[in-house]
Amino acid sequence: MKLLNVLVLASLFNFANADLIRVSDNVIKDTKTNFLWQDSKEAKTQRRSFEEAKAYCQNLELDGKTNWEMPSFLAAFSIVNTKVYNPTLSKEFKNYVSDNYWTTKTFSHAMSKEAFVVDYKSGAFNRKLMEDKFYVRCFEDLNK
Repeated sequence: MKLLNVLVLASLFNFANADLIRVSDNVIKDTKTNFLWQDSKEAKTQRRSFEEAKAYCQNLELDGKTNWEMPSFLAAFSIVNTKVYNPTLSKEFKNYVSDNYWTTKTFSHAMSKEAFVVDYKSGAFNRKLMEDKFYVRCFEDLNK
């Protein structure tokens, strides 16, 4: 848990104050991190298990792009605005639910069958059973 707290603090310093611009109806770019974010209606209408969410992102084609993936914990947390509540996402995002969104970060190397989610209502994070269904917002790391 100590390591997780350090990671969260590091993400706040590294990714704080995301600089988001709308690239298209379906995509937002964070010019600070050089991440593209899905902002299509599926990000607020489709709930999936952890494995379903991961597969969905890997198979997503959006605006001609096919390198989407489920975000890491740090990537998902990078778009949290800790100064606002419900939602903690920028107003740039049009398609969201103030609820849990999956990250790739698993708990106990997935032996517990739990993974971390980021709650875009409060900006908090928690671990949930991987079989439970939550939302996913896919991203692409343009730094790769």
